[in-house]
Amino acid sequence: MKRVTLIIAIVLVATASLQAKPHRQQVNRQWQATLLAAIDSFPQFGGYYTGGKPTADYPTTAWQGLHNAFVMSATDSRPYFDCHKAQPSFCSIATYAVLVKALTMWDCKGKISRQAWRNMKPCVGIADELNTQGVGQDDGVGFWGRANANGPSMGVLIHELKAGFSMSAYRGAKSEKNREFAGERYMTDDEWRNDPIWSKMLPGDILKIFWDKNNREKPSDSGAIVGYNGVKGEDQEAGHSVIFTGFSPDGKVRYWSSNGPGKDPKTLGYKHAECDKTDIQRLVVTRILHPERFDNVRFMPITDINQYLWDLNGVRHSTTAEVKAQIGEKP
Repeated sequence: MKRVTLIIAIVLVATASLQAKPHRQQVNRQWQATLLAAIDSFPQFGGYYTGGKPTADYPTTAWQGLHNAFVMSATDSRPYFDCHKAQPSFCSIATYAVLVKALTMWDCKGKISRQAWRNMKPCVGIADELNTQGVGQDDGVGFWGRANANGPSMGVLIHELKAGFSMSAYRGAKSEKNREFAGERYMTDDEWRNDPIWSKMLPGDILKIFWDKNNREKPSDSGAIVGYNGVKGEDQEAGHSVIFTGFSPDGKVRYWSSNGPGKDPKTLGYKHAECDKTDIQRLVVTRILHPERFDNVRFMPITDINQYLWDLNGVRHSTTAEVKAQIGEKP
């Protein structure tokens, strides 16, 4: 009898171990498909523009376009997101906008409350029924300010909401001044292309790419940097927020976002693109498992500050260990 009990105990422990596998093996396929389907709602191009004033090419700024796209009155229970009004744009607008659009497509049973939807509204300094004071959300402030922040923005947001998980990888700093510890290595191209992170990614994941500029005409080790510390002349973050759509036959990373800048506005904005793995120096992969937990945004007022993300916009840089801690990834 003791032997049978022991066998049962061993089986239960093994089963528990299997159930406790790392989060990276989990996926909500319905949600991943919904997020990818939401991309099709967006116009192609529409312009890439980060300026704060209208121009001849862009009579409406990206901020104004995003404000106009989120359509919700004080009496509405949920918003309508008009993708065609969200232009011009830039990368974090693209990932925020497609996330909100996907949530409106997914939430057919009203699991996300009115207050949560209201708090998801991008406050860009324009007064209306929901933002009567004309609040503008800087990096790290409210839902939009978190999504738009430097650093592992979406990873931090999803971790706060307990809506999914993130994982990261880092090639290392090439320059000695940017190394975080003695002996830090800058991986070879082959080592980086074979890093385990690439095999764990799935279409529909949200990526924060930190560009590797070490081998460009004007080299920079900015891909080793997380955030902006406001110090002129120092390397600063060079990032891109995108939706991963898969790998090309020759192994390039394919993604969708608002892509730019460039000389011809007609070819900029919402579109699919691809890059070599070696164009990336650091990567944060965020996967949503529980879209219903976006209802937790009801506890995130439009003026609520995430201090970590706030500081990455002019106060300081972040370490790799901090990135992992903030996105909930075990060291």
